[in-house]
Amino acid sequence: MSAQPPSSVTKLHWDFLKPGDTIDVIAPSSPPANPQQNIAAIKAYFADKDIKVNIPDGLIAPTVPLNAANTAEKRVAFIEQALNSDSKAIWAILGGGWGSELLPLLAQLKPPARVKPIIGYSDVTALHIFFNHVWNWPTLHSIELGANGDIEPAWNQNHIEETLKVLRGEQTTLRYPLTPLNTVAHTPGVHDGLRVVGGNSLLLSAMKGTILFMPDTDNGILFIESVALNPGELSRILDGFMYSDMVLKAKAVMFGNFVQTGGQPNPAEIEMQFEYIQNRFATKLEQVGIAVLRAENLFGHSANNQPLPFNTNAVLTLGTSPMLEVSAN
Repeated sequence: MSAQPPSSVTKLHWDFLKPGDTIDVIAPSSPPANPQQNIAAIKAYFADKDIKVNIPDGLIAPTVPLNAANTAEKRVAFIEQALNSDSKAIWAILGGGWGSELLPLLAQLKPPARVKPIIGYSDVTALHIFFNHVWNWPTLHSIELGANGDIEPAWNQNHIEETLKVLRGEQTTLRYPLTPLNTVAHTPGVHDGLRVVGGNSLLLSAMKGTILFMPDTDNGILFIESVALNPGELSRILDGFMYSDMVLKAKAVMFGNFVQTGGQPNPAEIEMQFEYIQNRFATKLEQVGIAVLRAENLFGHSANNQPLPFNTNAVLTLGTSPMLEVSAN
């Protein structure tokens, strides 16, 4: 199988959710610490909402010794079931780990007629990579149902309703102020017909250089957020990115939050080192004409993790006060 790079602006779209529609819940990576309690809390949250959730029996059966949410085959089987059901969206219960091993199994599936938004972040980047790059679907980088403050104490405090507004079509254009990190980003200009792709730095680094599963960034904005890495580890990853087509073909790179410990602010020294590494990366990329920007506390493993549509039309305005405007669908 050979993946076909997506066009600069995807023509595929998903249908906005209406009252009575269903969201399928998947567990592509790690399990919640207390699965039954977590599932009960998700069901309780949606009990009085106009959107239903479907959480199939047997979704979570933690494996030994890696403690994945289920075997790779069963995780993909539940994803396939969700893709072909009557639901309108597919929402991950959690990230964590082990998502990348699903990619060759997902590549064996046939795309259904209905496009559905895949929702999640962190290790769910593996799914974003597959659905954006291989199937050319739009997806939604956003909070997960099993790891946000509306369900149980968690890192992300964004309300589920913020994401539901995007899914319902109540918010069709999202705008984000950015900070320019190099002279290219400071140079005034409006760049239309772009799209945002990317996700977590570890997943992107793992797929960098692969034939089937490296995100296609041609005329795109590569988004990178990071967690659980110290400055030295992150420096190595970004050094490798600088020589990869994943970065060199991009119109721009946008950093999300870089967090050493999920849900906690970085110590001052660590934060200073992260900023230095980002600025060094940005300075080197200005030599090849790539704008590098930072989304200040908007996306990632901190309290604030706003919805960010992937593989949809995006407009990037550069200058002293850059702005990213992204279509929700």
